[in-house]
Amino acid sequence: MLRKHVLLLFILLLFPVLALAQNNDLFDYSYTDLELSITNKFEANPVASDYYLDYVSAELSWFPREDYRQEVESISTEPRADFTEDVGFLFEWLQPSRTSFRIEEESRIIAYNEFRKLRKKIDFPIIDLDPLYSEYLEPQEMIDINEDIIRTAAGIVQGEDDLYRAVYKLAQWVEINVEYDLSTITSEAVQKSSWVLDNKRGVCDEITSLFISLCRSLGIPARFVTGISYSNINLQNDGWGPHGWAEVYFPEVGWVPFDVTYKELGFIDATHIKLKTSLDAKETSINYATKGRNTEIKTGKLEFDVNVVKHGFKVKPLVELSAEVIEEEVSFGSYNLLILDVKNLHSYYVTTRITLANVKELDLLSGNSQAVLLAPGEEKKLYWMIKVSPKLESGYIYTFPLKLVGSRGEEAEISFRASKQWKIYSKDYMGLYILSEQPEEDPYSKNVLVTCTADKDKIYLKEKVELRCVLDNKGNQTLARLSICLNDECSTTKITAGKTVRYVYTKKFETLGVKTLVFRAQNELVEKSYYSIIEIQDKPLLDVEDLSFPDSISYDDLSNIKFFVKKKSNTKPSNVKIRLEHKLMHEEWDVPNLERDYQFTVMLRGDSMHLNKNDFEIIVTYEDEQGNTYKVQEEFSINLNKPSFTQRIMIWLNSLDHKINDWISNI
Repeated sequence: MLRKHVLLLFILLLFPVLALAQNNDLFDYSYTDLELSITNKFEANPVASDYYLDYVSAELSWFPREDYRQEVESISTEPRADFTEDVGFLFEWLQPSRTSFRIEEESRIIAYNEFRKLRKKIDFPIIDLDPLYSEYLEPQEMIDINEDIIRTAAGIVQGEDDLYRAVYKLAQWVEINVEYDLSTITSEAVQKSSWVLDNKRGVCDEITSLFISLCRSLGIPARFVTGISYSNINLQNDGWGPHGWAEVYFPEVGWVPFDVTYKELGFIDATHIKLKTSLDAKETSINYATKGRNTEIKTGKLEFDVNVVKHGFKVKPLVELSAEVIEEEVSFGSYNLLILDVKNLHSYYVTTRITLANVKELDLLSGNSQAVLLAPGEEKKLYWMIKVSPKLESGYIYTFPLKLVGSRGEEAEISFRASKQWKIYSKDYMGLYILSEQPEEDPYSKNVLVTCTADKDKIYLKEKVELRCVLDNKGNQTLARLSICLNDECSTTKITAGKTVRYVYTKKFETLGVKTLVFRAQNELVEKSYYSIIEIQDKPLLDVEDLSFPDSISYDDLSNIKFFVKKKSNTKPSNVKIRLEHKLMHEEWDVPNLERDYQFTVMLRGDSMHLNKNDFEIIVTYEDEQGNTYKVQEEFSINLNKPSFTQRIMIWLNSLDHKINDWISNI
């Protein structure tokens, strides 16, 4: 009798995704201690022989920023520069004898690989946003917002009431639907968000811009972050180079990082060095200025050098993994289903990515990597549909080990076997185990179009805004018992096939802030929403305060007039003009947008006064965004102390000279 031998074969695993070079370990450390050097060379070149340079400056706005995951140990510049938080470092040269310049900024930073900890659900949409964050909803040159962006964002978050999950869905949608080349990881944005959405491709900064646009269109504040990070794709400069990511504002929590390019959502790794935040993706890092004649600036590139001084331990596991397969024994050509149970071990939201190692002779139908968001303590199931190759050799039993690895080193393993004589399972059969876990989309929603238009996107307190919404049923079914809501204001209606219905709402608000109005149509067939963002402003208000001046002054004395112009409203007064008026003198200042308090100091000369009482007036005019003009006045007087006879003659001559000059200037 011929004895048949059954061989048990273990298939070798291939780890192209998991097998990382040693340098890639930088992504996995709990912190990095980094030395950063930023240098720039530029020239003020003469363009004619009679040139001269009176003044040169370079304003460097890139410097390490303190936040929840980044500590700045030290920072210095060469040459010495003046520093302000709003501007950065200002390098200045007065009457320089050279035309070539070099600046350097050196810093020591500790960057942490940490989540911004959200321990409870924050409601979405943000119905009432602090007006301090309204500017992070405004469309910009590159981060623009159009109707397609508004519709796309609303569709992605349809039915979502958790802010973290809504933002996560937007990031996931961009990651999945927008194609990008990782070799362009340091490229700057040249296309607008609307272009990226239309073309479904873009470089690093452009993808981040689209994500920010989607957030802003839903009333979620978001801003662009520029900095430096490590890449294992682009190994120029030892892998370190400029990079852009996003931060999203969560009420009562703060700014949370989302790097769609690096697939780091709710956190960024310890190779990210944050250098600047901005409203748009195309803001400069350095500005130059000169005073003189016949010279022009030849700019140079910013050069970066990063040295890793030391690093922490590998990051600790975020989640607990447990794996199972539906069938432990299948035939060649059969389907099987791998189910992974993922549990959040922490009291805050976490995101992670689970990767299934490639296995020879197995086809992974949905790719080998899946991302997941988990609320505090939440547990979810992930699924991988697997097909065994039908071309295996009969007479053998194949064992397929399946290894899953989380983004922070978590692991789970399981295996199943395949042999010719065992049962073949269909894809539909395995799909039965997934259906109960996955929510179905409303099948008819694609046939319903919803739009809303407000007559104003910014109004004052108690001012009315009119919102017009259109619901177009383009399908072939009647929408019965259709709930129509604007936030909590609801009614029920029926809309027949092919019919268009219009709704008009008039709203006014008693509190400041950014209000999100959600128009929603919903029944058992459809759920569609449209988000309208209305900013409720106070009228711009400023005042002249802390005015100080001498009661009197002698002819030969010097003194000062000091005062503050202070913003008293949330809204910024614009086109602000400040004038100090006196019969024999005047001073004037212009402030395009009054974002903070300004102090003004005027030197007062006794020999510029006229006899007896001198009347002064401070006049401040400004405008609101609608072009309305406002005026503030403050009057005061200063006496001239008993002048001598000679001084009286000089005062009279000075007054006469002033009148003659005024007369000439008015001719």
